[in-house]
Amino acid sequence: MCTVESVSEVMVCDVARDRVRRVLQEHLGDAALIEPVHGQGTRFTCVVPERAREFQMAVKDALGWDDDCFPPVDSGGEAPPGTVHLSSRGG
Repeated sequence: MCTVESVSEVMVCDVARDRVRRVLQEHLGDAALIEPVHGQGTRFTCVVPERAREFQMAVKDALGWDDDCFPPVDSGGEAPPGTVHLSSRGG
């Protein structure tokens, strides 16, 4: 299970962590921060606001999401509390 926390942040379960890490490092390099959170999974954050859309597309690609799981980048807001999406690829 993965949780969208904001336009530029997602919490990823351990099952999908390596796949998301690989895709984000390939597409964003140092613009993606990776932070393990004990008992919750791994938080991936886009630290360059101008690259938030690219971050979202890479996460969607890595997890097999094809819906609008992130709030709009230009909304400046966070995802609604508890926005949870299951990956069709086991994440």
